[in-house]
Amino acid sequence: MASRLIEFNHAGTFPTLKSYVDSFSGGWIDQIEILNNQSNQAKTIAASLANQPWAMGQMIALFDEQINLLQPIKQTIEALKQTNIYKWESGVQSNTIQTTEYPKILSCIHSSGKMFERLPSTYYQKDEESLRDHILVTLGAAIQGSPTGETFNKRGKTDILVRDTAGGNEFVGECKFWRGREVYLGTISQLLGYLSWRDTKTAVIIFVPNLDFGAVISKIKQYTAEHPNFIRLVSESDNSWLNYEFRMNDDPSRVVTVAVMAYHMPGSV
Repeated sequence: MASRLIEFNHAGTFPTLKSYVDSFSGGWIDQIEILNNQSNQAKTIAASLANQPWAMGQMIALFDEQINLLQPIKQTIEALKQTNIYKWESGVQSNTIQTTEYPKILSCIHSSGKMFERLPSTYYQKDEESLRDHILVTLGAAIQGSPTGETFNKRGKTDILVRDTAGGNEFVGECKFWRGREVYLGTISQLLGYLSWRDTKTAVIIFVPNLDFGAVISKIKQYTAEHPNFIRLVSESDNSWLNYEFRMNDDPSRVVTVAVMAYHMPGSV
């Protein structure tokens, strides 16, 4: 798998994006469920032994580690299948009007956040900018808009900005490590301050280094309702993904959708 990833840069081996992506078909990334079943069978047998050999436990742990490494590769390949280049090379016509859907953007961010949680050693002690850049890479591969980082919009530079094909803003997002009530509410205010009248689809992405993740989620729910622009909680897409409505700063009659998405990263900066 490692050599296959490197071959992405070898035009002689894979002259098109489609040829590269399709080369993974039927391989390990399509057999993750089978591999997990095999691992579970091995664990059952090992647990039944009166004296389990030390090497057996190490082999199973290594096997599981390799399976976990397949998850981000599978995610990347699936994202590449959604790109215009892959669809064009596959003979699939793109729509003449291309729009980026807000739920799809949030889904991509959520997938990145869960990857941070699944592979903590990979993202340990990464700063906000590094984590944001990883999210941008995922968005760039999966959506049809143009995601950028540290982009000026109205009164400041927002962490994540996605523009649609017509040049309008499709999404505005801010990334922050959890630092308590004042920083959290300040991040929401900062985000709302970046928005123009047409910007209504947003997110606050929170990286939580605290060990007690559940306690932080409870505080997020409590503190969010204390913000002066808060209207209501709309829904919970996940235990740590909450969808809210807020009033726009310059026009209180205009509603802004704010997804608050928190991810557990104990020991991070």
